[in-house]
Amino acid sequence: MTRTQKVLSTAALAAGTLSVGANAETKPAETAESVAADLQALDARLFKAAFEDCNMAVLEELLADDLEFYHDRDGLSYTGSDAFIADVKKDCGGGKRVLVDGSLTTHMIGDFGAMQHGRHEFHQIMPDGSSIAREKGVFMHLWKRNPDSGSGWQITRVISYDHEGI
Repeated sequence: MTRTQKVLSTAALAAGTLSVGANAETKPAETAESVAADLQALDARLFKAAFEDCNMAVLEELLADDLEFYHDRDGLSYTGSDAFIADVKKDCGGGKRVLVDGSLTTHMIGDFGAMQHGRHEFHQIMPDGSSIAREKGVFMHLWKRNPDSGSGWQITRVISYDHEGI
């Protein structure tokens, strides 16, 4: 495929007029908006599993084995999902992540996948069930398509930055 064909195909995909995948004839057209909605739901599922439900099976499904996690305070923090999941398992519970309304954006990255960017806060759950915001930050997740994953998507790169206490 020439560069011009790729650009036109990408434009058609963004406009919702091009189907994606080997079964393009039988699948409805995938739009940038439908990908954004799907990934927003997966983002919520991931953070609920990591902070509230302590459901490591969800993390195993949604995180690629070759995960790389970069943090503004620690640099390259993880180079695989196993160590990350083990640390989440040790610290899970007692908190939640809150996505800042209107901050989440999704950008298609060719046939590879999509990038999510947004702002979030981390809250401590108090004994009475209320929560107190303790930290805020910015994140970028690079999601890759993975038909072998139950969700069809996995996060392969995370950049987490601009953290500050509240």
